[in-house]
Amino acid sequence: MGLSSQDILNMQAKHPSLKYIESNGKDIFAGELVLNHLYKEVRMTGKFDMEIIVPRDYPLALPTVTEVSKKIDEKYPHKYTNNQLCLASNLELKLYFKQKGDISFFVDDYIIPYLYTYKYYSEYGVYPYGERNHGYLGDLEYLKELFETDDWRQLFDLMIFVICSSYRGHVMCPCGSGKRLRNCHGETIKQIRNAELREDCVKIIQEIYKEAGEGQYGTRH
Repeated sequence: MGLSSQDILNMQAKHPSLKYIESNGKDIFAGELVLNHLYKEVRMTGKFDMEIIVPRDYPLALPTVTEVSKKIDEKYPHKYTNNQLCLASNLELKLYFKQKGDISFFVDDYIIPYLYTYKYYSEYGVYPYGERNHGYLGDLEYLKELFETDDWRQLFDLMIFVICSSYRGHVMCPCGSGKRLRNCHGETIKQIRNAELREDCVKIIQEIYKEAGEGQYGTRH
């Protein structure tokens, strides 16, 4: 667990402005990050002092990212009160790190888009890539995108399968499509299981029943 020496070398090569520090059992990358990003012909620029803290039990525990220069407005909805950035749902990040396996890509895939989104939102009042909720609702929205469904009941049936059933490609897909699992949502289910996210799905289901009660999300959206 934790970063390997190659992970650290990759980060230093890809983002040399972020200096590596080892402190109190944590791996830290700190320094100025330059934003110069173009999306749909709209360019946003800026400079931000960042601190990325990677715990030693990474990737089971997620890195935290703090914008220490305090250039991001405290009222921005996707920033915590301790200045840490809300980059994505926990479920999405866990699956990302399990699949990517290289912390250096995290900067380009999540931190730069976050800074771009903040600058864009500050200027235009809308989010360029869309927006998700925080907490378990954000996890659910991510799962809907991952499974490519807008049907809450279908999503819950797929989650229950992840939690309770072993993968067998010949069985019928729990989404109700009438297709074999291998020809429907099988690959996505394998991704989640291989990333060891079963317990995360259990917690999401528990939160759903705690907040809304069984059957609350059974209608189509």
